[in-house]
Amino acid sequence: MQKIRILVSLLLLTHFFSAGDVLFAGEGETLAIVGGVPITKDLFEKRMSRLTNEQQGDFTTYEMKKELLDMLIATEVLHQEGVRRGLDKDAAIQAQVKEFLESILVREVVNLINRDVITDANMKAYYKKNLAMFGEVRANHVLVKTEKEALDVKTKLAGGADFATIAKEVSIDPASAARGGDLGFFTKDRMVEPFSKVAFALKKGEISNPVKSPFGFHIIQKVESREPGAFESLTPTQVQNMRGIMINSEIDMLKDKAKISVNDKALRAAASTPAEPHGH
Repeated sequence: MQKIRILVSLLLLTHFFSAGDVLFAGEGETLAIVGGVPITKDLFEKRMSRLTNEQQGDFTTYEMKKELLDMLIATEVLHQEGVRRGLDKDAAIQAQVKEFLESILVREVVNLINRDVITDANMKAYYKKNLAMFGEVRANHVLVKTEKEALDVKTKLAGGADFATIAKEVSIDPASAARGGDLGFFTKDRMVEPFSKVAFALKKGEISNPVKSPFGFHIIQKVESREPGAFESLTPTQVQNMRGIMINSEIDMLKDKAKISVNDKALRAAASTPAEPHGH
């Protein structure tokens, strides 16, 4: 029974103290004091709120609440022991703390942008101003590795070959190849720039020359286009995509204000150096 108790405690401990979650005293009545550090009722209830409804139900009795408090005490004891051993000054641990802090700050800045900038009024204004970004195109494509292969595909299509058949036979994009090259409807931001630029410029039914992208060479056939509707007609997915575009725009403005320099030579060298396997 004791072994089960310890196991359950450790499992709950890892679930209910998330990465970067600092144990703090908070306000309210003190439930326990560990080495001079108070564990308050507010802190206890905050940790309780992180449990699922089912888990919270397990902690309604006094005995289980005492179990939960014991986990908080154990956490603070381990924290204090880590400080006593000087682990808080360890370079590797400090690097992890810095990384956690950076991720928390990034998350909170994005939350602030979401709250203060990405309001309904601002989204409607952005949509109206950038309607062209939200038009959609439906296209088929054949993706091959070389320009010569792409030219061969273009020649066959010009000779009357069926686009869907060729896509199924030679396209190296398995998802669209299974559908005869059909990519469905997409906005400009959903595809890489060289592809989008050509797909949106084509006339209905027109087939492109080879288009190079990071994935290979494409032959694109424009099937149809769809003009953007009223803001209220957007689907939840489209609204979420627009939210992402607006957040990226805010980030781009912050980047424009920052002093940024890139060592391209070092970047190329780094990108060409194989990563060292973990554990070596």
